Amino acid sequence: MQEIYPPILKLPPRKTTVTASIVIPNWNGHKLLKICLPSLTAQTFLDFEIIVVDNGSTDESIQYIEENFPQVNLIKLPLNIGFSPAANKGILVSKGTYIILINNDTKVDKDCIRNLVSAANLHPEVGMVAAKMLQFFNPELIDSAGDYIDMVGHADNIGFGEPSEKFKTSNFVFLVTGGGGLFKREMLEKIGLFDETFFAYYEDVDLCLRAQMAGFKGWFESTAKIWHIHKATSRKNLKLTEYLQFRNMTQTIITDFPAKLFKNPYHLLMLFLVNLNTVRFLGTHGYFKEAISSEWYILKNWQKLIQKRRAVQQMKKVSDEYMLQNIRPKKITWFGLIKV
Repeated sequence: MQEIYPPILKLPPRKTTVTASIVIPNWNGHKLLKICLPSLTAQTFLDFEIIVVDNGSTDESIQYIEENFPQVNLIKLPLNIGFSPAANKGILVSKGTYIILINNDTKVDKDCIRNLVSAANLHPEVGMVAAKMLQFFNPELIDSAGDYIDMVGHADNIGFGEPSEKFKTSNFVFLVTGGGGLFKREMLEKIGLFDETFFAYYEDVDLCLRAQMAGFKGWFESTAKIWHIHKATSRKNLKLTEYLQFRNMTQTIITDFPAKLFKNPYHLLMLFLVNLNTVRFLGTHGYFKEAISSEWYILKNWQKLIQKRRAVQQMKKVSDEYMLQNIRPKKITWFGLIKV
């Protein structure tokens, strides 16, 4: 197989010693960890380890962990290297059969880890399991019941803002969030870890699309509950957030979308118009520099992205039709394009 440059890190096979490894990237999340970590130590399932990867925090995060949770495997980084590289560092030292990624801005139900592991054991065809994410301050509402992506690359949470009661049934789902999901080690050994060039945002979308192409399905487990403080970290730097979301959405389209979409002239036009409209939208909201920087990054790294696409597509075991069935359609209207 052709190598991706920069290469996506491989997860070497290893003998596991615990059922699950919980990996939590953290950056200046002292107040958030005071909610998250106690909820994990109160779990009814006990066969797991906790790994916190600290991204150069300047608050009291490290001191709080060392003083109150000595059992936590704390990886201290000198600076903020981003969510995806930090998550990878945690995964690489993990010893679990299952890797559970948890955001630091969450509270985890006492039966959540047990139910995620049970779902993973019950469905051998599944490589990843999404928890039922609820809004922390409005717990009767959904934060995420799995994720989706549409034909123009927009990815979002399924059910956001809808009543929790609508999502009582566990079922197959296309994408699983890296903020509250289980990923099987055997899957990560085959498809690789998060693409570290993403830094943050869409890295879980990219990973899940690669997993689906390699034949691994996703599952939404309605009994595994996590309460999430939506965007508690991302709102700290909105300009960086807007830049990364636009840039990484475009990367994902280029590397992961089925070839059949690019052979459709109407779809190519739709992608072009949505791209231009995103630049316009960001510009009118004070993020023009971020939009142009995103476009420049794509142009500058075009050959590398094509290399990655070739390598990713070579892993594909499913048809383009399967991928298209699970990528949501997107209707583009003139009003939708001009609306700000």
